[in-house]
Amino acid sequence: MPPIRKLDPSLVNKIAAGEVIERPASVVKELIENALDAGASRIDVDLQLGGTALIRVTDNGGGVAGQDLPLAVSAHATSKLQTADDLFAIRTLGFRGEALASIASVSHLRICSRTADAIEAHELSASDGQVAGPRPCAAPVGTTVEVRNLFHNVPARRKFLRRDSTEFAHVTEQIARPALAHPRVAFSVTHNDRPTRSLPPASDRRGRIADFYGAELAECLLAVDRQEHDLRIEALIAPPAHSRASSKWQYIFLNGRYILDRRIGFAIREAFRGLVEHDRYPVAFIFLTADPSTYDVNVHPTKIEVRWRDAGQVQSQVLAVLRETLLACDLTPRLGLQSSNALGASSFPGESSDGGPREAIHQERARQALADYLKSIEPTQARLGFRPPPFPSDRIRPSIGGHARPAFDSPAATDGVVDRAAEGPATEEWPRPVAEPAFSAPVLQVHNTYIVAQTEDGMVIIDQHALHERILYEKFRERILAGPLESQRLLMPQTIEASPAAALAAQQHGDFLRTLGIELTPFGPQTLACQSFPILLDGVEVVSFVGDLLDALADAGEGQSAETLVHGALDLMACKAAVKAGDPLTTDEMHALLAQRHLTDRSSNCPHGRPTTLQLTTRDLERQFKRT
Repeated sequence: MPPIRKLDPSLVNKIAAGEVIERPASVVKELIENALDAGASRIDVDLQLGGTALIRVTDNGGGVAGQDLPLAVSAHATSKLQTADDLFAIRTLGFRGEALASIASVSHLRICSRTADAIEAHELSASDGQVAGPRPCAAPVGTTVEVRNLFHNVPARRKFLRRDSTEFAHVTEQIARPALAHPRVAFSVTHNDRPTRSLPPASDRRGRIADFYGAELAECLLAVDRQEHDLRIEALIAPPAHSRASSKWQYIFLNGRYILDRRIGFAIREAFRGLVEHDRYPVAFIFLTADPSTYDVNVHPTKIEVRWRDAGQVQSQVLAVLRETLLACDLTPRLGLQSSNALGASSFPGESSDGGPREAIHQERARQALADYLKSIEPTQARLGFRPPPFPSDRIRPSIGGHARPAFDSPAATDGVVDRAAEGPATEEWPRPVAEPAFSAPVLQVHNTYIVAQTEDGMVIIDQHALHERILYEKFRERILAGPLESQRLLMPQTIEASPAAALAAQQHGDFLRTLGIELTPFGPQTLACQSFPILLDGVEVVSFVGDLLDALADAGEGQSAETLVHGALDLMACKAAVKAGDPLTTDEMHALLAQRHLTDRSSNCPHGRPTTLQLTTRDLERQFKRT
């Protein structure tokens, strides 16, 4: 084995550069953080060839004294730490003291800086471990850093760089993050001598978001500002109708620093659970303010990850605040009309105009939800002071194993008894909501799928299956929170052909199935017999429902919590029991469905996240017919 020796300082800096400097965007990130720490109110970024040929960052911050410039490009030299205790209370964006040294080791670096009390500026050049200067020069107060020919001496790293346009896109994202966190700082970006972005100082975060993503999105954002123990939570979240196909529209900041945090990301997903489809992501801008002693940012060389002292508490606080905000808002999307030919087109991203997803898609989404549906029930409700709505007044026709669909009671009805078969348990009276019909005007069913009703300021178009699915989901959830679902024994047990995985799931989750009112017994090598079925699912085909439920339990595995399994099962139950697209409804049934809409939480979306209702105002109609 060769003898141990100390590495050359230039090689040490190149190794450090490999951890910190991945591409031109990494250089821009480090230089912008230094500028913000210096108190800059304006930062200008100039790029050539995506940053591979030139990166120039100019700020009007406090500057660096001439005698300190050589230390600035030395490894592990910084003005942001004084003692070891400072590591546990980091209040600056940069602090490791290796960024400039690492950049200088893989590029041609030039720094020109002047402090407010100096009569002249000083500049310094560094490349391949060789430093020249400092020497006097002319420049305004602030600092300019030029980085040329990035990775010129590390060809292995340079060949992994992408096209100039791709690298420039990464740089743009790195600029967006500090720009969103610091709206009062002006930013400008120039690429190949062409101005590409100019961000003047904004009075608030909503204004800066408008600069990046447009006024339409910024205006619809729901504002949150809450102090939870030692954590201040500010957020701007978009309604579910503005969800995206990627999580890139979720920004999390901690004391002005952009971070990636798995637990907070989970809290965002859970707050929107049931409001967006499983393959969509909500738009959220989360700004956290916390005592630096409650977290450790010295976890990753790029400082993009933090370690919380109590990560679980932070997650629960963010989840509670976001969920409470969403529960308090009307999230029904408006039907946007772009032209006269657009009438009837959905404004919800990802929705088709040919009638919407069919039953098979709903069932597949319900299965998917059972594997990843992680949402706490009672602890969150107690924390938010949330009181579930009364039971909807649906009545299920007694046809276990048959094909009868649910029937709606009239809102004016006074009996609340659920019909049951003679051999079942005694009837039970449920509390009924007392409400006036929501719509006194006539209602219309279109293609036996959509309900059109007049409102005070326009009209609404409702997907009957999606809305009834949400109503039943809330009804089933309220019922199961009170205890195991009541069931009735079947006169003729239904047999289910089960795969080995499904049979094993039935054995492992036997107690959970009994909680749902389902009793399964072995009936052969690959066959199970359903002896009991929940009364609430009268009219649902037993074999199909149990088969889908067992498949979902097999996909979920053994590690899922009880809450996860319950909510996934409720998704499937509601989807199976709800009226389907194509089912004709009577006028009384439509009025009853619309009346229950106002008594149900999150009625704007079905449990899978699809919209249940679209609004169209009279003003929208007037614009289409050229009345305004």
